[in-house]
Amino acid sequence: MPKAGDILVVLTYAMVAVVAALVFDRLGLMNTQMAWLMGALVFLIAGQVHAAASRAQEKSIFQDELHQLKAANLSMLEELESAQARLDTLSPLSSAPAGASTGLASADHSEREPARTDDRLVAELLARLEQAGAGGPSSTAASSTPAAGHVDASVVRDALDANRVDLYLQPVVGLPQRRTYFYEGYTRIRDADGRVLTPAEFLAAAEEANLITDVDNLLLLRCVQIVRRLTKQDRRIGVFCNVSIRSLADDEFFPAFLDFLRRNSDLAGALIFEMPRAAFDQRSATAARNMARLADFGFRFSLDQVSDFNLDLAELQRAGVRFVKASGQRLIEAARGQEPIAGREPGALAPEDMAGLFARYGVDLVAEKIENEATVVEVLDLDIAYAQGHLFGAPRPVRDDVLDAADKEVRRTG
Repeated sequence: MPKAGDILVVLTYAMVAVVAALVFDRLGLMNTQMAWLMGALVFLIAGQVHAAASRAQEKSIFQDELHQLKAANLSMLEELESAQARLDTLSPLSSAPAGASTGLASADHSEREPARTDDRLVAELLARLEQAGAGGPSSTAASSTPAAGHVDASVVRDALDANRVDLYLQPVVGLPQRRTYFYEGYTRIRDADGRVLTPAEFLAAAEEANLITDVDNLLLLRCVQIVRRLTKQDRRIGVFCNVSIRSLADDEFFPAFLDFLRRNSDLAGALIFEMPRAAFDQRSATAARNMARLADFGFRFSLDQVSDFNLDLAELQRAGVRFVKASGQRLIEAARGQEPIAGREPGALAPEDMAGLFARYGVDLVAEKIENEATVVEVLDLDIAYAQGHLFGAPRPVRDDVLDAADKEVRRTG
């Protein structure tokens, strides 16, 4: 359909042609038939001039857009190469040997200075494991028969005791440029045979044996280590680090951990603590208070496993939650479906306004589990800022020597 502006231009040229014909006729410069023919000629000439000018303008705009597209493409390629280089630096060239230890295991705990808080954290972890191994409250659970597809709690305890707990990183990119802004940290453990176990395989056993806090705490320490390493290369990079509400509510461990983070508060902008939405909703008063103390030091929080978007955004803002993660497909369904979003009635919010509504409360939406370009296109239509998934990069392990070097850097700055 022609634009309103083009219609007005055509009508203007037609009026000019009619006026010209009437002038030629009234002044007797030519007979009536020739006057109207001359008016038609004026209209055709004016139309051709306008069309030529429009084509020239469109060509100029097209060339500018093409230049910008090429520049954006080159920028995206540079960012992808930079992200790949960072991952290559952090990831092993070959699989780690079965008995390989991590950076935390490389240090002799008994020789560290007792006044160092990070030393006390690691020592406390080991003390807990020793207590559990000596017949503590978890020994009965460890002897229970594991469910199908899961491992026995003793496997988790052995992996923790031998520091066979690995940190995996997956990029989180900004849209539409796909520049890597964050990484998400995942825990993997290795059994005595070197087999890598995912959280789905060992978390249930860790919960039964009261070891989940130890797993979380070790992951938190390593996230701090790797954030220190990454921010030396790029201050804009951050890491999402999964944390258990039980860790935040642990009155014995949390004070030492808070002190550790306080001394590393320069990393507050780069370290985001992530937890499931259900755990956030069910947090205790102690956990909420400790989250507020972390937020006072500038640390931010993220919620994942979000399937219901009827969230209290004001509460998220007060609690320091700055990111909400959900699968890309679920975000698309919620934005375009008839369901309440952040207290709004079903259908009251336009799909493209959903991200903006969250942003007004300081919360960015992150589309997870992106596997194909078609989903990216739909997510872009929703104006969502960040995306994560195998399309942009799979989780890759951090090398032991990198963790070891990062551990030493943290101790020097502590």
